[in-house]
Amino acid sequence: MPVLKPNEAMVAEAVASGQRIGLIASFAPTLVSMPAEFPPGTALVTRLAEGAMEALNRGDTAGHDAQVVEAARWLQQQGCEVMALAQFSMARAEAAVRQALGLPVLTTPASAVRVLRQRLGA
Repeated sequence: MPVLKPNEAMVAEAVASGQRIGLIASFAPTLVSMPAEFPPGTALVTRLAEGAMEALNRGDTAGHDAQVVEAARWLQQQGCEVMALAQFSMARAEAAVRQALGLPVLTTPASAVRVLRQRLGA
């Protein structure tokens, strides 16, 4: 039975893209710990989706997604070509980010499902 660390599959997919990666988090400490999960030399730019977590906690899902899109737009302006949404709770904003930017967007749950299916031969 294959087992993955929480961010392992998304990090691997982001790095395999060979592009400059924008890492978005809604919880500031994630931007301190998670970059170390990427291999040294990875072209990685981080950004906090300010207020996104608070919006989600209030039940304001549209506000959450808008904050994530805003962070992604800033990262795109920094030359990022693929966006990685750091927390599982941010996966809900994947479609909004993809639609707003027209760039690949990776989430921890979707990446994990793809890698596990591959490993299981499904």
